[in-house]
Amino acid sequence: LGPIARSGTAKFSEMLKEQQASGEDASNLIGRFGVGFYSSFLVADRVTVRTKSNDDGTQWKWESEVGSTSFTINADDSDEKLG
Repeated sequence: LGPIARSGTAKFSEMLKEQQASGEDASNLIGRFGVGFYSSFLVADRVTVRTKSNDDGTQWKWESEVGSTSFTINADDSDEKLG
């Protein structure tokens, strides 16, 4: 999740200021800098991410709920297998 969810707040703020200064529309920044992952919590009560390593084939499930300060990571034993 690190590469997907990395926080790009400083870079986002910098680009927003640059676009505002140049008069450009800042709406094309949505979904960049890792904020797409975090925005999923705006529309869902629970976020689940399933992932699998290509090295060993183990499938994992990461899960967290809105308002929670914790998350769980467990082996994913669901019937939904990733390729």
